Amino acid sequence: MAPLILSAPINPGSCDTSKAVMDLPAGQTQLVNPSTPPAYVLLGVGVQNYTCSASGTYTTAGAVASLFDVSCLQNNANYGTLQDRAFAFWNNSTSPPEVTPLNVANDVGAPLMLGQHYFIANPNGSLSPKWDFTAGPSKDPNAFVVGAKVGDILAPTNSGTNVDWLSLNAASGTLANHIFRVDTVGGQPPSSCVVGSELLSVKYVARYYLY
Repeated sequence: MAPLILSAPINPGSCDTSKAVMDLPAGQTQLVNPSTPPAYVLLGVGVQNYTCSASGTYTTAGAVASLFDVSCLQNNANYGTLQDRAFAFWNNSTSPPEVTPLNVANDVGAPLMLGQHYFIANPNGSLSPKWDFTAGPSKDPNAFVVGAKVGDILAPTNSGTNVDWLSLNAASGTLANHIFRVDTVGGQPPSSCVVGSELLSVKYVARYYLY
């Protein structure tokens, strides 16, 4: 599945992440804040993809998103809700000219695109999520991470609309050892579908922490 290809100034890792701490729900043990600061705090803007199963329900078929550095926005008064503002812009982009993820990121003051998030096929036919910075200035072929999920909780609010929050460990690549998807907005499919329906893409925004 191909990633979204966009152009933007890139300056990876230029922002201080020492005070970047995820706001995780109390009373759960699936997602735990690491003891060290993240290497990157990213805003993902893209789509969650689904196919219609034989039982008439949607099954995940991966995701495609562009990743923007939001570490420098930590002192912004609207930092805590930037994903909501980004999604409102992204979700309402139904009329020409079409709004791109880069337009969305510019709107919230995060124009530095660091890479792409997409899924790759495994030999057994399953899909694995990948965060890919290899097209960055360093052209480092190892600047990626493929994740394996180790924790999953429902979105704390509107879980029927917003996709789950996740914790993943690195399966390959050197970009990060741990990945978290939090602060999700959108991305959930309808509860049922007509068998034989085409691939469904549902817009979403999320914050990714890479440690």
